Amino acid sequence: MAKAEKTGMTAVLSRSVRRVIVLLVLGGVILGFGHRIETLSYQAYVQDLKLDAARELIEVRERIRTQIFDQILKLHELTTIISENPDISQTEFSARAAEFSARNPEVLNLAAARDLVVNIVHPLESNKSVLGLDYRENPAQLPKVQQAMNSGSGLITGPVDLVQGGRGMILRQPVFYAQADGSMTSPRPWGLLSMVIDYDRFVEQLEISETLQTYDVVIRELDTAGNVEQVIVGAPDIALADPIKLDFNFAFGLWELAATTKGGWPDHRPDFYWNWLLRLLVAAAAMTFASYVMRLSETRHLAEERLRTGIEALDHGFVMFDPSGTLVLCNEKYREIHGYRDVIKPGSTYERIARDSIRRGLVPDAVGKEEEWIRIWLEKREQGAFETEQRMSDGRIIRTSDRRMEDGSVVGLRIDVTDIKRALMAAEDANKAKTDFMGVLSHELRTPLTVILGHVRLARHFDRAKVARDLQDAVHSDPQTNAALAPKLDAVFAKLGETMQTVERSGNHLLTLINEVLDFAKIDAGSLSIDMAPVKIDDIVTPSAEQLRPMIEDKGLKLHVASTKGTLLADGKRIQQILINLLSNAIKFSDQGEISLVSRVRGEVVEFRVTDNGIGIPEEELERVFEPFHQVDSTATRRFGGTGLGLAISRDIAIAHGGNLVATSILGKGSSFLLTLPMHPAHAVKTAPAKVTEPA
Repeated sequence: MAKAEKTGMTAVLSRSVRRVIVLLVLGGVILGFGHRIETLSYQAYVQDLKLDAARELIEVRERIRTQIFDQILKLHELTTIISENPDISQTEFSARAAEFSARNPEVLNLAAARDLVVNIVHPLESNKSVLGLDYRENPAQLPKVQQAMNSGSGLITGPVDLVQGGRGMILRQPVFYAQADGSMTSPRPWGLLSMVIDYDRFVEQLEISETLQTYDVVIRELDTAGNVEQVIVGAPDIALADPIKLDFNFAFGLWELAATTKGGWPDHRPDFYWNWLLRLLVAAAAMTFASYVMRLSETRHLAEERLRTGIEALDHGFVMFDPSGTLVLCNEKYREIHGYRDVIKPGSTYERIARDSIRRGLVPDAVGKEEEWIRIWLEKREQGAFETEQRMSDGRIIRTSDRRMEDGSVVGLRIDVTDIKRALMAAEDANKAKTDFMGVLSHELRTPLTVILGHVRLARHFDRAKVARDLQDAVHSDPQTNAALAPKLDAVFAKLGETMQTVERSGNHLLTLINEVLDFAKIDAGSLSIDMAPVKIDDIVTPSAEQLRPMIEDKGLKLHVASTKGTLLADGKRIQQILINLLSNAIKFSDQGEISLVSRVRGEVVEFRVTDNGIGIPEEELERVFEPFHQVDSTATRRFGGTGLGLAISRDIAIAHGGNLVATSILGKGSSFLLTLPMHPAHAVKTAPAKVTEPA
């Protein structure tokens, strides 16, 4: 009996132990599960706090960005004045600065440093001691000054303690001399303009006082390595744990806004202890599991909401179809493009939406061929990627871009490119207007210049005119008068002929330049005429060489001409124009040696080669010499003259004949230009508009 009682007591004890163990395990599971829930909840809570803080701080950042740009624009107003008037006096500057300060009360003083030496300040009386300050001899300020000059866009420094008390922000903006329109040279630095603004007013204008009451905020400037250079707003020694960071990518440097809630992120959620009490009271695993499921559901809902918000934020139409072609998701912009129709809703098929658009006349291209248009569109979408531009009935141009995903779903963007297309058309119209203007202007200049040259040629031989002969007869009729006046009269006629010859030479040069501009205008418009006719090769080569032989010999150069026999189908005058241009360039850029013009026939191709012993062309410039208005050396225009159009026009004429014009050169030893033309081209190629390389 005693043994039975002992066994029963052991069983009870064993069950109790097991129960305790189970309870302990269950309690541990509940506590562990509860701790896990609390951890996730706390992370979600902090994440929500950060999300809310980020939204608010993004608005703060944009206000700060706007304020900074406003201050830069204000300073740029004064730099423009100095740039346009680099010799501005203290009086003029003070007058402008006084008006500027009246409009901007936060500005404490201004200082302009020509060649980095302060020579103008405002207000003058309280800042006279600054005059003559050479930044190059000021190690404390020189690094920031050099950074401002090198950046070209200035920078902001501060806050700094001011001598007159308080703190201020220093805006430094480099000043460059104003350039003439069309100048391709780099702007020349004038110096530096500095503006000191009241720091307290600067912070006040940022409108972040309420934000500073809720958050610990630090705005600091970072270097390229991410190290803090200076603290703009906030305590320099404040330590923020896991702060929200937002970047300001200014042209003058990188700023960072870092913030946490006041005193740092909370250690736990509100009602922390109460929640733990509830978990201890709630013993049912089902309730805990249900709570966990609801948390997951909430997280998923938040993710979907964020996805919808992001899609709605797009400035273009967004749509998604499932593998069967049924609309799953679209944003407001997509509905707007389709006129907010009831058919634009989840569950509608792509084909139904397309037919609705055609029925309402939104797709003019589909009129009369609706079924074929829909079939083609459906086939292209099945191919995986589809892009096209669609002109709407109201004149809008919508770019469609669809992509098929791995699961068969299709995502698409609808981008309104109407403004871009109109801007492109406007640019093309402006280019045509420019070309027409060049053509008209060249015609208008050539007409009076031709008349002038005609009269100059008559004046060059004035001694042959009747009035001149009558005067000579009158002088020769009297021996005494003849002896005294005849030599002087001959000298007058000789001087007049020499002067008119100089005028005629300059006029012919000007006429050549005008003709080049006129030809370029025709090429740019695609209207340069090519009159193809059989012409002997020698009838092209010999006249071209003989026309320039006097110029070659006057310069002390030798001319070598070798022509071949044969007949070429071409515009002889235009080919002569190319050869004369090549020979003229050879003369222009050669001071000694020989210039050669050689032609030969290779199969069905005629080659014309012009070679000189001139200054040569750098290898990297061999192709660029054929660009309109391009000069190998920026001083070439002043030294050698010319428009830089000759080679561009020559190549276009060669291409219009179905040929080409290429160059080879050795710097300092000479150049060789090879013109190749087919003997019997099928037809003249219409000249394409020349491409002008604009400066970067």
